[in-house]
Amino acid sequence: MSPASTGAPRSAWRLLASGWVPAGLTALFAVLLLKAYGVGLTDLALFSGYILVVVTLPGLLLWRALRRKAGPIALDIAAGLALGYPLSVFVYIGFRAAGVPQLAVVPSILVVAAFALVPGLRRHWHGSGERAPLWWSWILAGFVVALFCWTAIDFFRRNGTSWPGNSQPYQDMVFHLALAAEFKHHFPAMIPYVVDEPLHYHWYYHAHLAAASWGSGIELQTLLFRLGLMPVLAGFVVLTAYTAKAVVKTWWSGPVVVFFTLVGTSWFNTVGTGWMLVNLWISPTQVFAAMIFGALAYLVVDLLPRAATKGEWLLFVLLAAGVAGAKATFVPMLLAAAAFVAAVGLVFRRRLDRTALIATALTALVFVAAMLLLFRGGSAGMRIVPFAMRGPAESYAEMTLRIVVGWLGVWAGVLGLVVAGRRALNQAVLFCLGLGAAAIGVVMLTSQPGGSQMYFLSSAKPYLVIAAVAGIAGLLGEPVRQWRRGLAVVLVAVMLGGALTNLKAYTKPVESTTKTGLRGYPRGTTGQIPRGGVEAMRWLRDHSSPGDLVATNVHCLRVTVPACDSRSFWVSAYAERRVLVEGWVYTDSAMKTAGTRKDYQWAPYWEPEILAANDRAFTAPSAESVDLLRDKYGVRWLAVDRRVPADVTGLAAVADLKYTDHDTLVFEVRR
Repeated sequence: MSPASTGAPRSAWRLLASGWVPAGLTALFAVLLLKAYGVGLTDLALFSGYILVVVTLPGLLLWRALRRKAGPIALDIAAGLALGYPLSVFVYIGFRAAGVPQLAVVPSILVVAAFALVPGLRRHWHGSGERAPLWWSWILAGFVVALFCWTAIDFFRRNGTSWPGNSQPYQDMVFHLALAAEFKHHFPAMIPYVVDEPLHYHWYYHAHLAAASWGSGIELQTLLFRLGLMPVLAGFVVLTAYTAKAVVKTWWSGPVVVFFTLVGTSWFNTVGTGWMLVNLWISPTQVFAAMIFGALAYLVVDLLPRAATKGEWLLFVLLAAGVAGAKATFVPMLLAAAAFVAAVGLVFRRRLDRTALIATALTALVFVAAMLLLFRGGSAGMRIVPFAMRGPAESYAEMTLRIVVGWLGVWAGVLGLVVAGRRALNQAVLFCLGLGAAAIGVVMLTSQPGGSQMYFLSSAKPYLVIAAVAGIAGLLGEPVRQWRRGLAVVLVAVMLGGALTNLKAYTKPVESTTKTGLRGYPRGTTGQIPRGGVEAMRWLRDHSSPGDLVATNVHCLRVTVPACDSRSFWVSAYAERRVLVEGWVYTDSAMKTAGTRKDYQWAPYWEPEILAANDRAFTAPSAESVDLLRDKYGVRWLAVDRRVPADVTGLAAVADLKYTDHDTLVFEVRR
């Protein structure tokens, strides 16, 4: 039945046949999901407005303007989001340093206004008219909904936003919250939970959360634990699919690459493959950077066969600078991949690849700038340790066999490139292989106490999968030969087999959900955060100045264990104030103290006299012990967890009790 015969307007039919319907239904699902997990409609509206006006629209318009063309609307929106994130962070840093973080939204509004009012810029509001197949849009929407569902059952369900549901969060989430709080009130930033420790870390996501909190008025906890990564996940799916399509030159490759990126693993998980779903929310910097790098990878793939404009190179630098501060793994891989493409062109094609050489040079500059300005020589405990993946009783031959067979379980399709030959090895495929080779090299040659070298493999995974799918597509192309198609089927079966052998890992959270319901929150009273802890720290935040220093009797993740796991960050996270010494892990000094030990979180504090003075004020309070904290270290407030040894009566005699809520008390040091 045609539109004319039913009397339906053609525009309505075009809308139904476009990707807007699956996109709209996906957004509606996200709203309902977030509402079910405690996010109010006001916060949803404020966050949506911030992401649209401050981040996405300026990024989209600048993406189109610098490329001098528009692309498919889904690609442009996702790329605009990816560009908008670092741009908004750069702007926020300037306004935060100037002491007016509330005004950081103004430049974005001015950019949108300029593109609306300046005649020469208005054309960038119009898309290219290019549409993806409808089946493609529905499948990608399905992947995004699946990620949202996984988010609910694997993270939202176990991490509430009020006590006791938030009493036992994954410890690194509180660490991220503390860093976001630091960037909300300070720049330059320091480690907030232990005094005088510099911050040598990829911190752009935390600065983004701080900017979003100022720009929307939403609590940092809501942004980190609920809202922040939702648009990032959608953007990652879209950018990964479009990059795959740009490399492989087929529409079907996009959903296939997204599928294996999300669930492809080694056989029986015998060796690490960068399994994204494991760290989907508990490592927000990884997913945030992966999405930004998705736009950069698409841009590189688009530029490699031709000469780039100055605007495109500016876009390259902006995205590279953004990803450099979002996650430390990506820029070294980008540098290696660009140099690899240039080297292959020189050796095998006997010509200099100008685009690859410029990309290499610009990436090198970004890398040096990041090392000097962001990381400043910090290594986070990473060391050159060749073959650290080898088991205690495993020979080098056994290790090699285990790793090769394991990695075939997710990237077997790369073997298709060997058969397809030079016809399949274009610059884009070489770029993907270069990213993968760099990541594999780092994993094989380095070690880090927390296993952080594996993040290189997580970062490269989508592009190794793209190379694998390109190999399979090469086998299916011309000339048509039955044995090549058979080999393609075998390689796909091997990759599917790798995913299926780990099916239990995917279904376990689902099974747990069916038993405990959609809210399997902690219900005990011995969690990391005491009853009344969040409320007390927020009172302290609202009744103190950002420059005030807090002392606390909390240093350990678990209050019932004699030895101290120093991953405690909740006081600095929720008070949004710096602490003399709370925890001390994840710092350069802590890594030096821990040395090569794997249980680095149990390493002692390297300034025992400070710790002793701190604890003496709580366990043996006196005018002298409290005044020492005030006069020598500048402490203004004392945060007490009753579950940890403290003489509350003695403290009340020498400091002013200002707030109490169940197990948490706040004292003000007398002047």
